This record gives sequence, structure tokens and C-alpha cells, in this order.
Amino acid sequence: MTRAEFEAGVRALLDGVAAMTLATAANGDVWASDVYFAPDDYALLFFSAPAARHCRNLATNARCAATVHAPATSWRDIRGLQMEGEAVLLVDAEARARAFEIYVAKFPFARDLLAADGSVAGGSRVEAHAFRPARIRYIDNARGFGTRFVIRLQDGAPAGEPEPDRS
Repeated sequence: MTRAEFEAGVRALLDGVAAMTLATAANGDVWASDVYFAPDDYALLFFSAPAARHCRNLATNARCAATVHAPATSWRDIRGLQMEGEAVLLVDAEARARAFEIYVAKFPFARDLLAADGSVAGGSRVEAHAFRPARIRYIDNARGFGTRFVIRLQDGAPAGEPEPDRS
């Protein structure tokens, strides 16, 4: 698989799928949460309440994993991403504002729900986060059962060509 094919497959999933499953761990406890996300290149932006279990875990341990996958009705339809990296709280006002604009571009309904300052209709608060993958594993069974390619990212950009993943 060429880098262009890999990037096109990844981009199609990031643009076409609404939610990722974010897996976090802290103090020996693990947790997985589905969160809506919007891609900013390879970073996945999401908004969550500080009291949410995954946010409490991330405050202790930023290392996490995420999956993004398209609906599948047969094994041949399975396409998805398995990623490892870290999720960080966006504290800079400019970064939060940028995240808000990118997020509402993908989810226009969110503009009525969220305010750029993190307040939510009804009085709750959410915070902007960025999941920054260090490794992306792309699975595409349309290419054959268990076909997987992996690429590492450095400073948010692919570092090298995708390689077959036989693990």
C-alpha cells in the first residue's frame, strides 16, 4: 500500500465517521468511551466534561488508544483505525477556539449546544482535547482478510511509509 492510498483510507474514515472509541487507563483501572471527534490533520479533536471518567483518567495518564471504524455487515466490509498516542487538554485560548471551529464544521448542530468558551446549553462545561496518535494501524478487509498496514507519526506527521502489519 502506498502512502497516498494509506492517507486516503485514513482520511475517508476520519472524515466519514462521527465517533471514536477512546480507551484510557489510570491507577490500574481501564475505561473506554465513545466520543464525537473532528480531525485536524491526524489529531482528533473532542469535547468532554472534566468529570467524565475518561477525562479524569487522562488528567492522570495522557497515554491512551482510540479506534475509528465504519459500519460493517460482513467481514469484507471491516475498515478501521487502531491508534495509540496521547490525549491532551487544550489550554491555549487560540487552540481551543480553533478546535471549536473545526468541531462545529463537522458537527454544525454543536454550535447551538456548545459555546466557544466551553459552556454547554443547560449549564454544564466541557473542555477541548486533542488525541494525537503516535501510531496508526489501518485495517481494510476489502483488500483481503486481516489486511493491515501501520505507520508511525512524529510531530503529527507520518514518519516513513506504511508497512504491512503482521502482528
